[in-house]
Amino acid sequence: MDLSLQESVLVIVSVLLTATAFNVALYFGYGKKVAYLFFAFYCLFHCFKIYLKTYPEEQELIPFLSLNGYELVYISVILGMLSLSVFLAYYFTIPYRRQFVAFYLASAVLYFFFLHELEFIKFSLIIALAQSIYVVVKYSKGYLVLLGILGFAFCVWLGWQGALNYGYFVGAIFLILCMVLSSSIELARQNREYNETIIRASRLENQLLKSTIQPHFIMNSLTSLQELIEQEPSKASKFVLELSRVFELFAKISDRKLIPINDELDLISAYLEIMGVRKNISFQLERIDLTEDDAIPPGVLLTLVENGLTHGYEDREEGRFSIARKEDDSTLTYSVFNDGKASSGASNNGTGINYVISRLKESYADRFDFQSYPDSNGWLSTITLWK
Repeated sequence: MDLSLQESVLVIVSVLLTATAFNVALYFGYGKKVAYLFFAFYCLFHCFKIYLKTYPEEQELIPFLSLNGYELVYISVILGMLSLSVFLAYYFTIPYRRQFVAFYLASAVLYFFFLHELEFIKFSLIIALAQSIYVVVKYSKGYLVLLGILGFAFCVWLGWQGALNYGYFVGAIFLILCMVLSSSIELARQNREYNETIIRASRLENQLLKSTIQPHFIMNSLTSLQELIEQEPSKASKFVLELSRVFELFAKISDRKLIPINDELDLISAYLEIMGVRKNISFQLERIDLTEDDAIPPGVLLTLVENGLTHGYEDREEGRFSIARKEDDSTLTYSVFNDGKASSGASNNGTGINYVISRLKESYADRFDFQSYPDSNGWLSTITLWK
């Protein structure tokens, strides 16, 4: 079904205004990259051209400047094509951009006074094609943009031959669609690289934190072993066995993203045995509704247990820890409780807690919540995972 003139104009203007709004949003939403602003200008100046086309070419629309409709249309074309070339120069970081803009402006002034609008469009299309080909050859990218420029030029040619109504605007819309698709692909690539960078940074942070936690544990353990050898040789033998078990478990799990929860519990049991010997306290570990099928980031529960052990058990003969699991339709929650003194329990800003949060971010992104706070009988930490 053929569209009327009014309907065709409405469709073209709607596409141009939508593209203008899209690129303005990209400008403010992605670091105010100036290229997006110039492409918004490109779309907007074409809207002005359509509006000016509704007036007779000879009519003077701005009396004080003595510019008729044809001249204003020509100026809108110049500004639009200039915006396109500046967009390409900044979008692809083409060298000598300022010199190029100065050359283009000087050429536009000469064309305006001495040559017809069609000649300027040919000149601008050649410049845009040269820019696109340069990017494709130099950087092996920009193929969609080159396709858009070629499609634009082809539609303009068909319009000049009388084979396509509104050939110039059809070509402009085709170019806009190619640009939007190219921008979308580029933004998707940037977001993917950003997420990969976040993951790499998280892993580096984990390695840094592990390199802080493990040597600290080893140093304290060896100090305690030396004291036991001198004061209680019988306990020293058991201490060495549990210490070797901990080292074996550390080596097994430290480089993995997720481990079976039973491996983590075995490490915690061995760790509590060692700390019991070091502090001369009998520690008990209670397991509540835990399942063998669960997998967690290594060292997370252990770190919460270690935080609970750090303070709160002075002058005590016994200590109790419990690790519980609770699941519903939307969440899975692990709770780590210790009955130490609540006033001196785990800190929310120490190296251990930073390690826990970093590990959770690496494995679950934003699909988790971590809380650590004093309980009526001790200290409670909870990890909630959203399904």
